[in-house]
Amino acid sequence: MHTSVPLLKFDNQGDVAIIQPKENKSYWHCLCQFTRHLLHQISLIGLVIVYLICGGLLFTFIESEYDLEKDAEREKLIRETYLHIRILAINLLNEQLNENFETAYQQWRWDKDKSSNYIYLNEQRVNMLDNQTAFELENLSMGLALQQAAGEKFVYKWTYPTAILYAATLVTTIGYGNISPKTICGKFSTVIYALMGVLLVVSWLELVGESLAVSVAHYYQRLNRFVRRYLKGKTKPLQDKIYQHENVPFWVPVTLLIVYLLAGSLLFAAWEGWSYIDSAYFSFITFTTIGFGDFVPGETTISHRSGRSLICAFYLLFGVMLTALSFKLIQEDIDRIKAKLLQRLGIKQIDFSTIKQ
Repeated sequence: MHTSVPLLKFDNQGDVAIIQPKENKSYWHCLCQFTRHLLHQISLIGLVIVYLICGGLLFTFIESEYDLEKDAEREKLIRETYLHIRILAINLLNEQLNENFETAYQQWRWDKDKSSNYIYLNEQRVNMLDNQTAFELENLSMGLALQQAAGEKFVYKWTYPTAILYAATLVTTIGYGNISPKTICGKFSTVIYALMGVLLVVSWLELVGESLAVSVAHYYQRLNRFVRRYLKGKTKPLQDKIYQHENVPFWVPVTLLIVYLLAGSLLFAAWEGWSYIDSAYFSFITFTTIGFGDFVPGETTISHRSGRSLICAFYLLFGVMLTALSFKLIQEDIDRIKAKLLQRLGIKQIDFSTIKQ
């Protein structure tokens, strides 16, 4: 360890004073700065997670009542349809029995040689009964299906995992459109929740993207030095000490994003039965917050009991974060290339931020 050396100071009168140098606090200062930065990152991430959890509780409480009302209406319609079919079948059966009784009474008065006509007549009546019953049942079933389709294309239930996934698509501005509020209170809550959530997530993405960009650049430089020193032998240890800052090339964030997309394609191909191309396409459309809605998490993901929708929500959230990181690193690389090009052309860049109004 280096010992501190006292310093001599002369005042205006010529007197000498011994000044003890202050203790070097660079290590503790760096540690405090790192701890403060880490706590800030964790608190912001925790705030986003808590916001999603609260959003899930909010929309579950609001929209689940609507689902219960719709379920009650469907059950009532099914009961009425069943009762109507039952009454229709009983009436047709009674009508057929009466006709059969009259036919049997008339046949009893006929000769035995005409018994074959009696059997043929009964077969015709039974077939007519079956056809009429099937026709009525088909009409009622079709009416039930049309009524349900006209009301809503309902697949998704407002469970808690579904509500969290909906909250995640709100704050990231993805908006698939497959899940949407039906009540007035739910729509109003969506507007307020989205306004606050988008601001929160944008701030989080900006901060986390900047921090991750610095971390990726740092570890990329260390890896690059290691490769040059021990594998290629192009640098010496002394040169490493004065190694200048090196920007991350564009292929590094692109590779990270592709690896994450491939992981998502494997995940959704197993869950949804999509092809790997469709799964990767869905992930990219989601991460870039385009959200066409042509591919959305289906019933196998939303309604699964193992929490697939929660995994899906956080996968999409961190995918958006990784996309923001990739865009930032790519932008830095493009700025570096542009600066070199302008330098070669002899054109000076103007920093408009330094120009006073």
